[in-house]
Amino acid sequence: MLFHEKNFLLLFMPAVFIGYLILKKVSKSYIITLLVLSSACFYCINNTYNIFVITFSIIINFYLGICISKYPEKNIFLVAGIIFNVIYLGIFKYSNFLIGNINIILNTKFGYTSIELPLAISFFTFQQIAYLVDTKRGLINGSNLRIYSFFVLFFPQLIAGPIVRFQQIVEQVQNLSFLRNSSIFFIAGFCLFSIGLAKKVMIADGIGTLTEDLFIIIESNRIPSLAEAWVGMVSFGLQIYFDFSAYSDMAIGLALMLGIRLPVNFNSPYKALNIIDFWRRWHITLSQFLRDYLYIPLGGNKLGKIRGCLNALLVMTIGGLWHGASWTFLLWGFFHGILIGFTHFSTNFLKKRNPLSLILSQIILNKYFLFFLITLSWVLFRSDNFLHAKIIYQSLFGMNGIDISRSLSSYFLNSNLRCNGFLPNQELDLTMIPFLPFFLIHVWYFPNSNQLIGLDKKIKKPSYLIQLLCLIFFFLSIKISLEDTFYDFIYFKF
Repeated sequence: MLFHEKNFLLLFMPAVFIGYLILKKVSKSYIITLLVLSSACFYCINNTYNIFVITFSIIINFYLGICISKYPEKNIFLVAGIIFNVIYLGIFKYSNFLIGNINIILNTKFGYTSIELPLAISFFTFQQIAYLVDTKRGLINGSNLRIYSFFVLFFPQLIAGPIVRFQQIVEQVQNLSFLRNSSIFFIAGFCLFSIGLAKKVMIADGIGTLTEDLFIIIESNRIPSLAEAWVGMVSFGLQIYFDFSAYSDMAIGLALMLGIRLPVNFNSPYKALNIIDFWRRWHITLSQFLRDYLYIPLGGNKLGKIRGCLNALLVMTIGGLWHGASWTFLLWGFFHGILIGFTHFSTNFLKKRNPLSLILSQIILNKYFLFFLITLSWVLFRSDNFLHAKIIYQSLFGMNGIDISRSLSSYFLNSNLRCNGFLPNQELDLTMIPFLPFFLIHVWYFPNSNQLIGLDKKIKKPSYLIQLLCLIFFFLSIKISLEDTFYDFIYFKF
């Protein structure tokens, strides 16, 4: 079930909030149970198979956590837990990827499995690994199965994050302290949810058509022009920005409406001046997980700059593979690791006050150059295979020829410079292209929803103007959702 789907907006969400309000008046002790059961329904409503997968994972990890807490001096339970989670994730997500590569390398013909990828397995697996490690570190002082199930299943963050630490949520729910949160949380949460809903159905899904059109050109064995390639990939950069930003807003907004505060997961990443800052702003909780449970245990940068860069390269490559069982995802993560390493190495030089370093810092350390690099990396992220990525890269840099205005046909005529128009395949949706500059201005200069609602500090009631605008956004978005013209969140497939 999707947050912007009419069944969620008109049936599931109202039913949960009505039950929540009734139990808040009648019997508060059952509210956690209500949220666990409703979250389980949310997770398996389209496929009951999912609930068996996540239930088994919850039970195993919960009892491993008990063993780690009971025998803190023994490492075997933590090792067993990490191995279990990695294998469990690998079976569902990476089996066919491994089989395919073994067949290619060894020239074998092993058959592919028919195992279906459960929703959000990457997210709830990482979340539970963090739970086991934090238990071993003494950061968690025990739990019960109901609280632990709530921690994993809580529907606002279940499908695509944020990746929540147990200690971030247990203090809010253990003594039902979240029920004391006033109407301010509900109003702020509703406004945040409405902003996210509008971003998804009004912006992200609309921009997404331009990217789809680019890949339609490629899949029909045509070559995109330079302009078509850049429009398509800039559109994807904006689409995934607004899509993931929308999901993050909706997830945190839903939790706030229920009185629970989740960690911020998205903070204007295209305003970053370098790739390190980008990853402090994009999918924040995933970046923190990779830092705290992979990069630092590997030694971080304490063993020297070169070792630190190699650790960052390894961690980002794993992060790329986490996004999908594909060499394109792995290379996408590797590319980001290279950028992080280059940024670390160049920092000292760019700090020098000589003319060359000042010029280079102005060229390299700015959000526009970073957006250029990120757009290049999105080619790997979005492409189904290296052939598609190769075609797009060639078009981006004019290696497939350059198409210019038909009106110049009397002046130019050669094989590399063609006067077929800037969009010769006539596939891209022209109505969306004029909006791209406005969306770029928004992501570079406008305040984000976290700042509008005040998630970066103590939450306050939004102004009446913001409340009115969000109410309008909410009803307009519902109207669009009723038309059944929506798309999945991009991060749902991870």
